[in-house]
Amino acid sequence: MEMKGKKKRGRRRRRGTAVRMKQIAIVALILVAFVAPASAATLTVTPSSATVGDDVTIEGTGFTANKTVTLKTTCTCWKPVVDGKCECTMNDFEIPNKNVSFWLSVREVEGNVTLYVKKFIWWTIDHDMLGFHFTYNSATKTSNVSRMKPTPVGTYKIDVIGDAVDGAENCSMTTTVEKELKANSTGGFKETFDTHGIPVGNFTINATDGVNSAEAESGLFLLGDASKDGQVNSYDCACIGRYWAGVSGYDNTTICWGCAAKVATDFGVVDLSDARCLARYLIGLESSIPCGT
Repeated sequence: MEMKGKKKRGRRRRRGTAVRMKQIAIVALILVAFVAPASAATLTVTPSSATVGDDVTIEGTGFTANKTVTLKTTCTCWKPVVDGKCECTMNDFEIPNKNVSFWLSVREVEGNVTLYVKKFIWWTIDHDMLGFHFTYNSATKTSNVSRMKPTPVGTYKIDVIGDAVDGAENCSMTTTVEKELKANSTGGFKETFDTHGIPVGNFTINATDGVNSAEAESGLFLLGDASKDGQVNSYDCACIGRYWAGVSGYDNTTICWGCAAKVATDFGVVDLSDARCLARYLIGLESSIPCGT
């Protein structure tokens, strides 16, 4: 009888333990439901594909309420090497407010690059000055230029020129712009920026509050801007001709094939008719591009 009583008490204890474990699991699930975020952080870019110069709106959700969010935009532009020089240009590059920092990384170059910056007048910047900081990585042949101090608000033209590595056909410049903003009481934010100065192609946007992060991509297009410098001018005619002729450095990396291929009516093909059409448009002999539309 004593053994049977012990067995019954053991079974009751095991059942009691199982019930308690089940209750603990239920409480844990309830706590997770309340503590875990309802959804992951997200970024939405509108429009998803824009024309250079358009305003682009970035909306974020799922970030920590009332916390500072760092918003970073990165794009890379490839350029043909001309006469041994790597030259990248940003036209009408806008600094909308003082809490903006930016970095430039140019490769493959021999030594540091030189910046020619124009707001009201031209400045030549080739060493640490005016808040700019230069470093050079000899292993990757990369010149890095940063501007961490508050940059005066305004619209800038920036020419970046360096000596290309011997034998290189093209070079690249990666531009990163960073600013801080504050999420609202629900963990969201909305920011609009001007795309002037951003080269044709894809760019990446990353946002983080130190805990939550999200990333999105968007693209820029400008019909006729074969050189991907944000403008349509006679240089694009020359680039189309060089691309068609197979000149070294003028390929699908350095030339916006799609911007050139749609200029004339022979869509999908880049040839001299595109250069002629664009030239006629620039001097007013065509009212629009594609020609004849």
